[in-house]
Order: sequence, then C-alpha cells, then structure tokens
Amino acid sequence: MESLNLEELIEGLGCSLLCCRKDRRLSILYASGSFYKTLGFANGEVTALLDGGPAPVLRNSPPVDWERLEEEIAEKGYAKPELRLIKKDGHHIWASYRVRLQKGPGGDEYFCGVVEDITLSRRSRRLRLEQARELEALTANVPCGVLCCRNDEFLTLNFVSEGFCRMTGFGRGEIASQFDDRFIRMVCEKDRGLLLRRAVGRRKQDGAAEITYRIAGKGGSLIWILDKTRLQEDCNGNIWLYSVLMNITEAQKTQEELAVTEERYRMLLEHAADPILDFNLKTGKIYYSPTFTAKFGTGFPQCGNLLEYLEKSSVIYGQDRRLLLDRTLRLLRGKPMEDGEFRFREAGGGYIWCNVHPTAFFDDQGEATRLIVVISNIDRRKRESIALRRQAEHDLLTGLFNRVTATERINRIIAQSGKGERHALFVIDIDNFKKINDRLGHLKGDEMIVETASRIKRLFREKDVVARVGGDEFVVFLRRILSVELAVKKAESIGDAFRASRASGCCGLSGSVGISFYPHDGSSYEELFRKADAAMYAAKNSGKNSFRIYTREIDQITQAGIRNWAEGL
Repeated sequence: MESLNLEELIEGLGCSLLCCRKDRRLSILYASGSFYKTLGFANGEVTALLDGGPAPVLRNSPPVDWERLEEEIAEKGYAKPELRLIKKDGHHIWASYRVRLQKGPGGDEYFCGVVEDITLSRRSRRLRLEQARELEALTANVPCGVLCCRNDEFLTLNFVSEGFCRMTGFGRGEIASQFDDRFIRMVCEKDRGLLLRRAVGRRKQDGAAEITYRIAGKGGSLIWILDKTRLQEDCNGNIWLYSVLMNITEAQKTQEELAVTEERYRMLLEHAADPILDFNLKTGKIYYSPTFTAKFGTGFPQCGNLLEYLEKSSVIYGQDRRLLLDRTLRLLRGKPMEDGEFRFREAGGGYIWCNVHPTAFFDDQGEATRLIVVISNIDRRKRESIALRRQAEHDLLTGLFNRVTATERINRIIAQSGKGERHALFVIDIDNFKKINDRLGHLKGDEMIVETASRIKRLFREKDVVARVGGDEFVVFLRRILSVELAVKKAESIGDAFRASRASGCCGLSGSVGISFYPHDGSSYEELFRKADAAMYAAKNSGKNSFRIYTREIDQITQAGIRNWAEGL
C-alpha cells in the first residue's frame, strides 16, 4: 500500500499545516504551501505571525491570549482559536486553528496544528444573527403575532414574537413552562385536527395557507386567530412553519351578530340596558333605543346626516366632539376604532362621562351601511379615576405637581422639543425655612408653603410645569423662552412674590433661586436640575434672597467644596 502524504491529504480537505515557535513573534517553523497560497504570499515569504513590522499577518482585536490557549490545551489536549489573518492584498480572512503543543528534538515546545478558512461560515453566522435581530425588532412592534414552529406533530416553537405575547397575555417563560413550547397545546382542542391537517405535512411548494382557529388566552379566554402560514426550508434541510397570527375575535363576534335576524336584533335594542343609537347610512334613518331617549332626552333627528347634526349639536362636550367625530369617520372608512370615553349631555342638562362602543357594518363593496353605537354611563368610575390620578400626580399639601410627575412631564417636553427651542428650569428654595418652622410650628410652616406655592404658580402659564419636589423646594420649567432676559424677569418676579408674602404676614420669608437653560446646560431634567440646584446654592452662599444663573464656575466651586468636605472627614 502506498504511503499516505499527510500534507496532500490535509490540503485536499481545504486546510493547511502551520507550526510556530512559542516566541514573541510566533516564528513559523513550518507552513504548508496552501497556507501561503491562501494568503497570497510566496512560500517562505512570511516568517512569523507577529512580525515586528507595521503590518503583522495575525491581527486579532483583542489579541489572541496564547497563555490561556496553553492552559486550554493542557486541559483538553487541543485548542481552537479563530485567527484574523491579513492577506498580501490587504484583505483579511478568518481561520480556525486547531492546535496542540508539540515537543521538538531539543525538547522545546511549539504550536502545531491545522488551519481552516472559515471566512464564509463566519459571515453566514453573522448574517443569521443580524437577521434574527432584525426579525425580533420587526415583530416586536407589529400589531399581530409571529411564530416559527417545527413542522412536527407538536408544532414545537422556535421563535415567539412580543406581539404574540401581548395578544395572548402569556410571557415567553410561561409559554415554555405551561405548554412545553408546543404550540399545539395552546390551540383549542376542537381545532387541533384542522390545524394539523392544514399545516403539518404540507409540501413547500404548496405555498401559504390561511387558517382560522382558536387559541388559549391568559385567564382561560379563547382568542379567534387568522393564521397565515408558510413553509420554509433552512440550509440544513429542516422544514419550518412561519406564521403571522391576527386576533380576529371581535370580527368573529361581528359576523355572528350579522347572522341574527332583523326582528331579533330590534328586540335586543328595545330591551338593552345601555343607550343605543342605530344609524342606517343608506336610508338616513336613525333609531334611538328607549334607554337612549330616557337618558339623553328627545328632539333628536329621525332621519338625515347624523354626523353633521352631532358636529353642530352640544349633546357631546365641546372638547370631545371633534375627536369622537374624527374617530367615527375613520371607522366608517374601514379603520379600526377602539372604545372611547367622552362626555355627553344628559336630559337634565349636565354632562356625564360615557364609554362609547361603535360598530360599523359594510357591504360587499366595502361601503359602510350601518353604524351602531352603544353608550354606557361610566361617570362615577371616571370621576373617581380622575381624582385618583390627580392625587397620584400632585403634591397633597400644595396641589402642585409632585417630583415624579414633574420629572416625567419635563423629560417628555424635552423629548418633543424642536430644533431651536429653549426652556428654563428654576429651582426655588425658601431661605431659613427650618428655623421658621421650629419657631412658628409646623402648621404655620405648612401655611407658608401653601402661600408660597400659590404665589409662584400665579406667575407662570398653564403650559409651564410648576412642582413641589421637597419640603421647601420648588421647581418651575418655563417653556419656549425667547431670551435669557425673560427668565431673569421671572426670577425677579419670584423674589417680589416672597416680598409680598412678608408684607402679608409671613415675616422674614425669602427665597433663593437657581436657573439653568435647555439645551445649553443639559438635555434631560436630571442634568438641568443638578445645575440649577448648584446655582441655587450659590445664591444661598451669596447671602440668600437672590437668584443665580448656572455657570461652569459655579460647578467648579461646588466640586471644590465637596472635595474640601471629603478631605475633612
């Protein structure tokens, strides 16, 4: 039997031999011709991987840790680092180096192994990762669910989008733990056979399939799904099912309602507990249920253009009217519309909060034919909700915004600011308030805070943000200022307000004010507050009862004070 040529065998497999000394340059003891050929060099032209010149052949970032590789070789018998090798033309390749330590005749150890070009496989792997990230980003924001399942009897899940989790209410961990990542277990038992017949076992050339079935939602509910699924074969020959799932529960209910006869439908209207109006867009006839006329009175048109009437009528509260009508027009053009909360005028004349649930019906040509609106009285719940929200957003003592609300609103205003817009942030602190509080008592101190808050709020517009963020500390965010002088005038007005408080009986009351500007001093509330706060303390250190505009020198003085304090500990 002829002897095997090991080098020819390795090169025939698309690999190369490479042996290097364990020196600083990784000097090449031996490299097969295919190694030099792959890099575009002549045999022997490269003598070391880490040549001391400006362009070494091996250029990993970060560099390969050869000492760690030796430890890995001692533990496993070999190591397999990935090397970034620079070709003669300046381009690079990635190579896998399956290496071990070999002893030479003199007892010296050197690295010896097989080099394989893995550039294409690395690109493919990177492309797959990028595609996976793109798919995750795309499916996270679409109003439907996206799944990738194995084409097996369980429809084993490989990918679940955030939209599917929102649709069902289950998190990804819950899907794994409760359903073992088997989508078929989420499907209503009565619909499983249909889904498996239509989806599993299909050939790739069959194209997309469209299936309607039910799946489990969190809390035991059933969700009607329209599933558009397609088979896809990967590079390894595995068949996957890619599905886009849309929640059609409401549409299914609408279809069921359309199956009800007109007589039965009318009986339901007559006996409905909530007010209902039915507008036939083809005939112009308008029907009002008995509960509607009992709640909102009579005198409404029985025929004509209902939307034109409502636009001119005061039955809908003025601030809500345009929004409700715009949404209704969108609904009649086939756009989805969720329930909304609007104010309607009762027969007695006052306005109450109502939940409006509109449903539009369309003919075969897609033209709207009927609009049915169910109106539910939610006034008590809504007013309680508004009161609770106001309580959560406002300081209980002064009625101003609290710290959390101020932070959220100011950051939102900054995020929505256009190019060239400028704002000012004021930090206001009552001087010597602790002494006043100790001398006059906490009740009197609270009265002074309430009085101060009231006077400050009167100085600013409704669109400005005025908040109490501490015991005796206030924040004002003055929006869209045209000049620094305007902020200065406002600071002077704040000082006048304190002096007016003294004149009304709050003896000795004064305040210190610090000012910072967006975007010059910062692009977030936190940054603007820190600088305005530093300016406020500079005002206090300058005798109080004054204001300061933030400058870098103030920051330097503040930092120096902190260092001196720390050194004194």
